[in-house]
Amino acid sequence: MSHSIPKDALDRTPTALAWLLGAFVVFSTFTIAGTQTALGLAVALWLVLLACGRAPRLRRTSLDLPVILFVAVSLVAALASKEKLASLHHLKNLLLFSVVYVVGLLVTGERLGRRLYAALVFAGAGSAAYGIALYFLGLGDGVLGRTHGSFSTPMTFGSILLVLCSLSFAVFVGRGVTRRFRVALGVATAVILAALLVSFTRSSWIGTLVSVVVILAFLRRRLIVLFVAALVALFLLLPPVYRERVQTMWSPTFGTNVQRLEMLSASWRMFKDHPLLGVGTMDLGELYRQYKPPTAVFIHGHMHNNFVQIAVQMGLVGLAAFIFLLVFFYRLLARNLKLGLPPPERALVVGSIGALTGFLVNGLFDWNFGDAEAVTMLFIVIGANLALALHAERFRGSGDRPAASSEPAPAAAGGLRA
Repeated sequence: MSHSIPKDALDRTPTALAWLLGAFVVFSTFTIAGTQTALGLAVALWLVLLACGRAPRLRRTSLDLPVILFVAVSLVAALASKEKLASLHHLKNLLLFSVVYVVGLLVTGERLGRRLYAALVFAGAGSAAYGIALYFLGLGDGVLGRTHGSFSTPMTFGSILLVLCSLSFAVFVGRGVTRRFRVALGVATAVILAALLVSFTRSSWIGTLVSVVVILAFLRRRLIVLFVAALVALFLLLPPVYRERVQTMWSPTFGTNVQRLEMLSASWRMFKDHPLLGVGTMDLGELYRQYKPPTAVFIHGHMHNNFVQIAVQMGLVGLAAFIFLLVFFYRLLARNLKLGLPPPERALVVGSIGALTGFLVNGLFDWNFGDAEAVTMLFIVIGANLALALHAERFRGSGDRPAASSEPAPAAAGGLRA
């Protein structure tokens, strides 16, 4: 069933900004250089149009306090470090918080939001297909041929695929889309999952599984048992190389697991020596040499765990600020569930909850919050939810109530409907 959209529900984002946002989300699935270039151009154009009174205005949001607090604590920890310049240099990723506000403040209506969603998911499927091609061409990493797609490492690629899969899968199993678009989403989800499989990134596998369960718990609870059964069947049918990869997750003697235990041991000693504000936000390689167990062979510049990394670099104060930020992320998503949004947008919110949860589970084994490409994708998701919260009345314009206008609804995302 389709509904019309009242005139005041149409987008108020200038066309040039909308195109730059589209370029930004597409590039985010392929290349950090293109992503940051498009983001910089979007911010610059926004400021110019803002000065002319022709762009959405800056406004207070529910995320301002936790973001400012996290940035402030990061700066204090850097300045308190013995390696001040190196620590300040490594804070450049804090600029990526701008992604949350660019998306949140500039996506002002349903039509633009849905088009950007479609661009993100289907560009992500294209990126996944490229990663699969690399795998079959034998251009992956290591003896397993782990695909990294167009990114530097399979772990970065895996983190991005996790978020994309969450967004695609949630709308696929949700309501409010045409049959044609649902089929397209199903294909996109399958391609993304296939790329995730051949990335051999176990932490992203676990994060994706958690995300899928979270999404099904909200949208299709009865399918959870079927999903678990399918998962067991898939494991039994997997080629030996995949089954071994799964089984080594739990082995304390497996090479990378041994290294993780060594990093935890060193991290605890670093934390005990600098409990309040940490050692600083610089690369931890040299410090790790001093604190690593005598048996450790490999040197690591970060501790492959978001919470451990932040505790070491920024101490208890930084860890508290990080948890405070995450609480507000979840608070934003939980409030969006109560907004009475049309079914596709509600499914997107559920997918965002799955993506954030999966991202954090992945981050128990990887420093993905410090990975520019991965955290940009997460911030796009948070920004989209900020847009839903700030402009809810326009996203509700084609809800279940009869519309006030007879203007036909645009086919915004190639088949999304209310």
